[in-house]
Amino acid sequence: MTATSTTEVRTYLQSDGYRTHYRQWGPDNGQDVVVMLHGGMSHAGWQEPLGAALVAAAPVTFIAVDRRGSGLNDRRGHIPSPEQVLTDLAELLRDLNGRYHRIHLAGWCFGGQVATAVAGRLADQGLITSLILVAPGFFFNERYSDVLRLSIESAQAAVEEFELRPDPARPYVKVPLEPADFTTRPQWREFIERDELKLTLVSDGTVTAWEELAHIAEREFARLGDLPVLAVLAGGDRLVDNPRVREFLSDRKQITIADVSTGHAVHFEGLDTLTGLILSFIRAE
Repeated sequence: MTATSTTEVRTYLQSDGYRTHYRQWGPDNGQDVVVMLHGGMSHAGWQEPLGAALVAAAPVTFIAVDRRGSGLNDRRGHIPSPEQVLTDLAELLRDLNGRYHRIHLAGWCFGGQVATAVAGRLADQGLITSLILVAPGFFFNERYSDVLRLSIESAQAAVEEFELRPDPARPYVKVPLEPADFTTRPQWREFIERDELKLTLVSDGTVTAWEELAHIAEREFARLGDLPVLAVLAGGDRLVDNPRVREFLSDRKQITIADVSTGHAVHFEGLDTLTGLILSFIRAE
């Protein structure tokens, strides 16, 4: 298969029979592949601008993965456990390892935390060449943290008031995010508003998994060893607490921190800059 800037939807059969969907730009084998993990509300389709741009600019493959319970995958809105998420991604990366010489694991927003957790778990196996974090959500600002807490408390209060006993896997907690939290660009706000695959409701299990994955990521960051890391921080980010993230990341010696003047959705507002940063970074490794 020759390189193409168009996307193809593929599936990977996990060991438990679950089918993970991912979108691929570029050839099925080669030197470099960038594997991108999406944020909490979004899915692999949000990464289409970046995938097309990277493949058009260099001989690389770009793969954007739908996490279990997101995007095109079954049981949207539910994550059964944090360990299942990490197992899914480790299995997929081991499969890709047989087809690409270098795997650059990447994550945007909450996907940055998930990518860090996976990278730490696999640090001693030689599967991953580098880690790329775009607007990583290690620490969210007080406004979003408070809104998320209130959303969870409101949903749980309703369950208790009406003595409901919902299926633990049934999404009922509202995700308190708006298009304006991601971008100031009208066309991208409209894209998010119209997106039927974004998560608007999640289960109790998902809320718990998000919290546990965040804690795992903080622990695993210290286990990355000599793995090179690129972190791209968005100056106009309305969700991430950049000063806290910068302080957290700066404890690591082998890291490159780049600042861009965009909102949280760097791949929407700063596509050319982000493409250049990623290509320069992976070429140097």
